[in-house]
Amino acid sequence: MRILANLLAFAIAGIASADLVGQWQGVATLGPSNVAQGMDGDSLLKLQISKAFLKTLNYSFDFKVDKSFESVVVGEDIKRRTGKGFWTNTGNQVTITFSEENGTKRSQTLSGTLSPDGKKLLITINSKPGLPPAKLVFKKIEPLAPKKPAPAKSTGH
Repeated sequence: MRILANLLAFAIAGIASADLVGQWQGVATLGPSNVAQGMDGDSLLKLQISKAFLKTLNYSFDFKVDKSFESVVVGEDIKRRTGKGFWTNTGNQVTITFSEENGTKRSQTLSGTLSPDGKKLLITINSKPGLPPAKLVFKKIEPLAPKKPAPAKSTGH
């Protein structure tokens, strides 16, 4: 019975792992809107500026079968940022560990949760003091189907 339970656990972990492999696109938002209640004018302005800035950013991850990844962040007012590292997952919990950012060694770990259908990944990052946490919401991008070759043109011979 124990062997069956272990096989089932490995099979479930393998399914979650397979769900993560591929291209993911994400956007960031600042945590719950009720955080603005009780903020003074200066803090509220900073919150609104931060929310507006985050809306201009686009995040992407390419999670690979060998448990490595590449990431890109682009936005209107920032220089393109690239990252590399490794990922692991247990069930629906995902750990992303950066080893490089913009060609420079870096060590940062992020934790996320994969949705039950394997199509969304949520990563929460603590923000600056006084601001709510940032939430990065990623959706898996389905690969494009290969285009069918155009029919050969008849030359009339």
